[in-house]
Amino acid sequence: MYPQYPPPTPPTPQSPEDEIEALEDYKKELEDEKASIEQEISDVEARIKELRAMLEKGGKPPGP
Repeated sequence: MYPQYPPPTPPTPQSPEDEIEALEDYKKELEDEKASIEQEISDVEARIKELRAMLEKGGKPPGP
């Protein structure tokens, strides 16, 4: 009926050195992503501040 496939082989255990290198690479990726997210948050906070200041002055944000 259906072909028999061999069971998947478990991942080969890494040496501690390989695992350290992989984890350090992953940490760097996370730090880069964190920096990008922090910049986006800063941009959003600046826009909120700008809009609140505009509303306090009685202005309206430009509409579509």
